[in-house]
Order: sequence, then structure tokens, then C-alpha cells
Amino acid sequence: MKGLDPSRPLSLYIHVPFCRSKCDYCAFYSVPSSSYDEDAINRYMRIILSEIGTLNREWNAPYCTIFIGGGNPGMLGYGRISEILAKAEENGMPEEVSIEINPEDVTDDIYTLRPLLTRVSVGIQSMNERTLRRLGRNASVSDNKRALSILSRSPFRWNADIITAVPGESIEECISDIRTVASYGPGHISFYCLSFEEGTPLIARECPIGEEEEARFLEEGWKELRALGYEHYEISNFARNGEHCLHNEVYWDLGQYVGFGPGAEGSIGYSKAVSMRDAEPLSRFLSDPELSCTPLSETETEEEYLLVALRTSRGIYKESYRERFGKDFDAVYGSLIETMDETTYLDTPSSFSLTEKGFLTLDWVILHLSMGI
Repeated sequence: MKGLDPSRPLSLYIHVPFCRSKCDYCAFYSVPSSSYDEDAINRYMRIILSEIGTLNREWNAPYCTIFIGGGNPGMLGYGRISEILAKAEENGMPEEVSIEINPEDVTDDIYTLRPLLTRVSVGIQSMNERTLRRLGRNASVSDNKRALSILSRSPFRWNADIITAVPGESIEECISDIRTVASYGPGHISFYCLSFEEGTPLIARECPIGEEEEARFLEEGWKELRALGYEHYEISNFARNGEHCLHNEVYWDLGQYVGFGPGAEGSIGYSKAVSMRDAEPLSRFLSDPELSCTPLSETETEEEYLLVALRTSRGIYKESYRERFGKDFDAVYGSLIETMDETTYLDTPSSFSLTEKGFLTLDWVILHLSMGI
């Protein structure tokens, strides 16, 4: 694979596009059950297994991490998921192997994945029936509770997603969601605001609550998660006992990862990255899967690095920046940082990172610092 750096670790992302129905807020590429059949799933499986096999032969070493996401991978069934994982682990077991799954598809059969899987992420989103209906979720509160109960007894590390700042939701309901989910003992919680994306049913009927109100939901939620013992290690992610998502940390370090499946993305290289995207839509992927590759300049790579690294509480290690781009971080950005609100960042001789207040203005920070590149 042109552009792949054999001296650096490589991760693998596998996109499963199949869903029962598309949630009203979802802008990710997925296909509802009315638009595919069993033959499409079988053809998808043949292509994915072939693509993974080709990469296995080229890489000839274990992947750093593997993540199966969606869509809803649960639509494949645990047998097909096992087949994908077994193929992806032909060269050895990665440090972390994760799968996303919707609550309605979490059953005790998930335990059969134990030899191949280390981590599960379940999209709870809310423990309020009214909010779930507003989001257009398939799962009910009872589905959520059953999934949480099964995962609380499982051998896996696991994450639960919670969406906040939903129109009609109160801060008290948001805090109740956090407390209820946390009571089941997940080592990791992803907590983020509802996004309003063009072309979704949600934006056609609802209005966002406003940036100031969103900030209130986030700040109160962050405070509650900290009180419950979760470390705020990335803008939308919290972990107990160091249970960070290692696969996502590859993204936030702009590490190397290859994505297979309709619309899946990847990034390989180092100081100059190559951005990759697999064929979309599903019909094109099934007829002629093809990874399109776009080489990024060093400037574009650096902009992307700022965007992902400053999402994390650790931020940017200045020596790592120098190794990657051959420049002194303070010389490039020091004068711009001096013009920022001192309460929004932490600048030390070895690193630069944002505070929680800085997280709330992340987009502005990225635009501001990009002036220095």
C-alpha cells in the first residue's frame, strides 16, 4: 500500500454499513434494512475478508488496534463478526479489539466473541424514553437496561455513549442519564452534544438549543462524570482506571490506520499523511470496492494533527511535534498562544494542551493556531 510507513504501528477500522433503520440525527453513511438483503451482506463479507487478507499479507504483523463500527455491526450476527475478527487477527492479537453495537443487539451470545474481542461500545444515548423517541432510536429504555446489565457482567472492557443537549431535555435529565449509566460500572463513557447535520430528519423538525445552553449541559455533565471518578481525557471521552480507548488514541495522535467498508476512512504516513476513503455507497462498494488516496502536504498534515491532538487533555508533546514536523513548537505558535485567554490552555516547556474551558472553544483555537503554519 503506497504511503504506508512500516516503521510505525498500524491499526484497522472496519465499517459495517447495515442498520435496521437510520436514527433521525445520524449523518454517517449507513443503509436501512429496507435497502439491502442477505445477498448484499454475503457479498460485503466476501469483499471485507478479501481486503483484510490482502493487507495482512502486506503488513505481516499484528495490528496495533482493530475497531468494527457502523452502522450497526450487530446486523451481521456474532458468527460473521467472529469471522471478520479471526481474519483480522491472523498475524497476531492486537493490544485492543473493539466493536460498536446497538443495545437491542446485545445478548449473552456476545460472550462467544471473548477469545477475539477485548472491548465493546454500546450506543445508549439516553435513559429517557421521550428523548430516545425524539432521537429516532430503535432501542427503548428497557433495551438499554438489558444491554447495560449484560455488559456489566461481561469479561470485556466497555463503553457507553450518552448524547446530551437534546431539545426538550433538562440538565437534571442529563445528569440522571449519567448516574444511571455509571451505576452499571462501565470503565469508559463517551459524552457529547447532539449534532444537527444537513439532510437528517432531525434538523427538518428540531432546532438546536444554542451554543451557550449546550455549554451548560457539557459543563454540568463533565462535573458529574469527574465526581463519579471518570478522567476527562478527551473532549468527549471519560475513563476510569486508565481504560482509555486505544483505537481512538490512534486517531488523536494522527497515527496510521486503514479503513475498509463503504465510506470508511484511513490515514497513513507521518510528516506527510495520505488520506484514504473506501468506496461509497454500498452498491458501488459491492460492485467495485476501491480505496481512493489523497496525499496531504506537510501543512495539511499539521493542520489535521492540531485538530485531533488538541481534542485530548494531554494535547501536544513538543518533542513529538519537533520529530514529526522538524520545527520548534514554541517558535511557530508561541506568539499566537500569548494572545489567547490564559484560562483556556496549559503551556509548559514540554507540552501544550487545552483546559475544559478551552475545549468549549476548540474550533476557534484550531483556526487561530492555523495562522502560524
